Amino acid sequence: MGLDDKLVRKKLEVLLKDEVLVEKYLRVFGPRLDMNNINKLKQETQRAGAPEGSMGDKDDPTYQIKVKCPICNQADIICYELKAKSLTTTPDKFLVPRYGGVKPFRTINYSLYSVTVCPSCLFASPDKRDFVTFSVQARTENKSQLSPFVLEELRKRVEDRKKIVTAPDFAAYFKHPRSPESGMASYKLAIHRTLVEASLETPLAWYKAGMYTLKIALIQRDIGRDDTDSLKEAVKYFANSFKASELKQPELEYQLVYLLSTLFLRIEDQTQCQLYMGVLEKWKSELTKAAKDDPSITTAHVDRWIDKTKELWTDREQPDLWKH
Repeated sequence: MGLDDKLVRKKLEVLLKDEVLVEKYLRVFGPRLDMNNINKLKQETQRAGAPEGSMGDKDDPTYQIKVKCPICNQADIICYELKAKSLTTTPDKFLVPRYGGVKPFRTINYSLYSVTVCPSCLFASPDKRDFVTFSVQARTENKSQLSPFVLEELRKRVEDRKKIVTAPDFAAYFKHPRSPESGMASYKLAIHRTLVEASLETPLAWYKAGMYTLKIALIQRDIGRDDTDSLKEAVKYFANSFKASELKQPELEYQLVYLLSTLFLRIEDQTQCQLYMGVLEKWKSELTKAAKDDPSITTAHVDRWIDKTKELWTDREQPDLWKH
C-alpha cells in the first residue's frame, strides 16, 4: 500500500468512523476519496441497519473480511480481524497474548476467533495470506502464499481434517462467537496444516505448530483443564524447529530457546531447562567475543531472553509462578 493509499484509508477512518465501512468502501470504490460515494455508503448502511460484515454490535472489537479457500475454492469465508486499538495484549510466560478491553469495545479472547476455517474442507489458518484474498488497490485476487506443493498435499488430506472435527455443521461450529471447544479445534486444524508444511520443509512450519499448540494450552488453562499434554506437544514442535534451524533471525532464535527453557521448567525437566539456558549463554559469549572486533555487535537481544529465563529459574519454587 502506497503513501497515498494509506492517507485515503486514514481519512476514511475519520469520515466513516467504522473499520467495517472503511473496508467495504475500499473494496467497492477503491482507494479514492469521493464524498458522493461516502454519503451513498452511509445512507445504504442506515437503511440496512448495520454495515456489511459487522456483528451488529458497536462494541464488538472484530470486523469481517471475506476470503476464498485455496484448497476447495469455497468463496465468502468469513475472516475475523481486529479493529485498530480495540484490545490490549499482554503476553503470558509462554509469549501467548492475553487480551484486555479498550473502551468502548468489549473484551473478548481473540485467540478463539483468529483462525479462519473453511467450512467445506476445513483448511485453517490464522494468517489470511494463506487464503485467497482480494486486492483493493489492484482489484484482483491475491493467491495464497502457500506453495503449490503444500496446497496439493492439503487437497489430499481433506478427510484427515474432517476426522479432527466431529461437528455435524462445520459452518455453525466455527461461527462467531466461538466456544472454547471450537476455538481449540480451529488451532488443531491449523496445526494439521503446519505439519503438512513441515513435511515439505516449509520455513517456520514447526515453530508455527508450537505457537498454535501454546494457544490451545492457554484456552485449556482458562477453562480449568490440565494443559500439560499440550505443553509437552509444544516442546516437541519447538525442538524440531531448533534442530532444523528454521529460524534465520537471531532474535527469533533467542525467543525459541527461551520458550524451550521455559516449557521444560514448567513440565519439571530442570536438566533440559538448564541445557537451553546454556545455549543462550553460549550465544552471548560468542557475541561478546565478536564485539571486540566489531563494536556494532551487541548482546542486548540475547541478554533480554537470558534475563527472562534466569528470572523464571530463580522463582521456580514459587507456587503461583505459572498462574496467568
